[in-house]
Amino acid sequence: MAVDVAAGCPVCGEPIVVGDKFCEACGSELPFSGVPAAVVEASVEALPVTAVRCPSCGNEGEPVEGYCGSCGMRLPAPRDHVEQELLGVAGVTDKGIRHHRNEDAMAMFVGDGFVVALVCDGVSTTINPDVASQAASDAACAVLAERPDHDAAYDAARTAVLATQYQPHAELGPPSCTYLAAVITDERVTFATLGDCRSYWVTPGHATQITVDDSWAEMQIASGAMSRADAYAHPNAHVITRWLANDADPTWRPTIVDFPVPGPGRLLLVSDGLWNYTIEPATLVAAIGQGPTGTRSGVEEPLERLELARRLVTFANTCGGSDNITVVVVDLPLTDPSLKGSPAS
Repeated sequence: MAVDVAAGCPVCGEPIVVGDKFCEACGSELPFSGVPAAVVEASVEALPVTAVRCPSCGNEGEPVEGYCGSCGMRLPAPRDHVEQELLGVAGVTDKGIRHHRNEDAMAMFVGDGFVVALVCDGVSTTINPDVASQAASDAACAVLAERPDHDAAYDAARTAVLATQYQPHAELGPPSCTYLAAVITDERVTFATLGDCRSYWVTPGHATQITVDDSWAEMQIASGAMSRADAYAHPNAHVITRWLANDADPTWRPTIVDFPVPGPGRLLLVSDGLWNYTIEPATLVAAIGQGPTGTRSGVEEPLERLELARRLVTFANTCGGSDNITVVVVDLPLTDPSLKGSPAS
């Protein structure tokens, strides 16, 4: 993880991760000054090296420290941009513009009459947050694919995060991530949430936020201490109050949210890389817009799931791409829910 050790947060002094819009420690908005001159690299467990085709010169070979061995161009990492689509569910995760890697992760599964979807967001001021988020989403998805047990799935995710290997670093915390899981049927959706990934219910021209963040801003709003506008304008607004890590309170459990499906619509699971730009649901509706003109009766047809996820990722990047972005879209009622699938992540 690249950290500006020369500057740090101008408010609290904590190290700044290259590309962050907000300080992960105190929530203060950060000025963007490009890649800092003084950078240290935290120890990261070595990953297998495979041949990569360079998009610049076409050379296909093993990258050299992330760069093309022929022309020297920085090569895209496999997780910089990932798209997945299964029957009834699709997702896109992207590193954004200002982060040097993608620390978000997603996982999905299509079962017999149900869909499982997860989004986990690595905490940038920790070591190996990308490994932690992927481990959490994969472990929880494997459990939920077998049974709709959010407690067991969360325990599996927590165990996977705590097992993430790392070398301690003086300026960084242990591997950490947030957690959002959904078990989806035509009649009901159950969520387990810890951290600040969000879910929305979307119908034409309307969006409703379903889950509530574990954040300083939402804590102030819930207590009545501040209005929504004032809370989100505060420097501490984006400080998360719960997360998954070995320095987190072991008694923390995810908040379970039960959502009866009111009819046809779309479910979105997103990381804060999107909702930072769509804090108000009306902004999300505007970002979704309308799909291409259909051929049936000349009406406007909604975007396909994958196209909608792509559109929202593009929207966030157009707004600045200050964080990693993940969008998972599920259509309800489920398409042919009797199809039996397998985990994908």
